Amino acid sequence: MQLPEPREFGWELKSFDNAHSTVTHLPDGRTLFEVDHPPVRDVTAEMLTWWYGVYADLTLVIDGDTYPAFLVSHPLDHISLDSEKAAPDEPLKAGDFLNIQEAYQRNPKFALDERLEVVALDAQRFALKATRRGVTVADLEFRFEDGPEGAKFTNHLTVGVESGWLKPLVNRVMIPWIYYEDKNYAWVLHSVEEVGNFENFLPEIFARRDQGMTIRWNRNCLADNEDRAPEG
Repeated sequence: MQLPEPREFGWELKSFDNAHSTVTHLPDGRTLFEVDHPPVRDVTAEMLTWWYGVYADLTLVIDGDTYPAFLVSHPLDHISLDSEKAAPDEPLKAGDFLNIQEAYQRNPKFALDERLEVVALDAQRFALKATRRGVTVADLEFRFEDGPEGAKFTNHLTVGVESGWLKPLVNRVMIPWIYYEDKNYAWVLHSVEEVGNFENFLPEIFARRDQGMTIRWNRNCLADNEDRAPEG
């Protein structure tokens, strides 16, 4: 896995202090990691639902440079994102798959290379799961809703096996080995940076969504910023 060069857009990413995180050891042996983000200013739940539906296939042209949208959403850690969809020209939906590569804090020790199944995508959440031999070993859920100061957003990552013969091996041996403290911290910080970064680009991109799957945004052109499509 090779990290692409960092993308420089002049955006400041948020810090670990901008969110609240918890780790809960569930009665069934799984572990739940939660991140409660501060309000995402100028971002709505409608924008987030649209984004997660198209972000694996969307191309952004910012100031003349072309990027896969996934590389814009985290300018440092994201590597690649591809979709496997039953309907190639439609937004993601339950039953589709994502192939994702990223490295938290650009550290190869904190790399993720995973095939995830889409469980749900609606007006308030985007849910994914990872499986091994047909057994779910991790559930990831993004929950969002409108708030007075911007979108309310939480991440929920549940790792481990809920039941079955693999449960003791995975929950007691594999999970502590894969999700150790330093990597957990790196994932939380990555989440804070990624969600906070929506403020820097998503309202502008969403307003131009009528351009289709290649969206152009020239930040240096006054006419481009004045002529964008209205939100909503």
